[in-house]
Amino acid sequence: MRLPLIFAAAVCLASCSEPTNSNEAVAPPTSSKLLSINPPAHWKVIVDKPGFPIAITVFNIPNPADPASKETTNVVVGGYAANSKEAQDNLAATKRRFVKTSLQTSQKGAWTIESYSQIQAVTRYRILDGTQVLPDKTLFVRLAWPNLPGNAPGYDAEMARSFDKLLTQVH
Repeated sequence: MRLPLIFAAAVCLASCSEPTNSNEAVAPPTSSKLLSINPPAHWKVIVDKPGFPIAITVFNIPNPADPASKETTNVVVGGYAANSKEAQDNLAATKRRFVKTSLQTSQKGAWTIESYSQIQAVTRYRILDGTQVLPDKTLFVRLAWPNLPGNAPGYDAEMARSFDKLLTQVH
């Protein structure tokens, strides 16, 4: 499975470990306490780096339209230590890496949400980024999915609901 450029940049900036083939849900990291998430069991873990000062997990979300395409639906969840220049620089680079077309910004509780589009090769991706600043860390969530001809009607709305639910599960 090809990891979309949108995610590869976020992951490479964080110097993540090699991808894993595990289909298991990720246990919340306890050593760094930077990131805790309880993802749905059907999300495939493709990168897991529960380190310090940066903890990142990347998931692939099954999409019935994906098998006919090289494009995939993915989630990046990160925790960045507030007292680490390396972590905060990494987060800043991840957030500013792309030209954000059709950018919309909103608040959802303590989360700042950016919604925008990005072209990868010839495929347009819809992207939702969420950032929550806490005293000891910054949490970052990115959900991106390709606009594929085979996407089910209402797929964009389903992804937005999944993103909203995910924000309540990341700590």
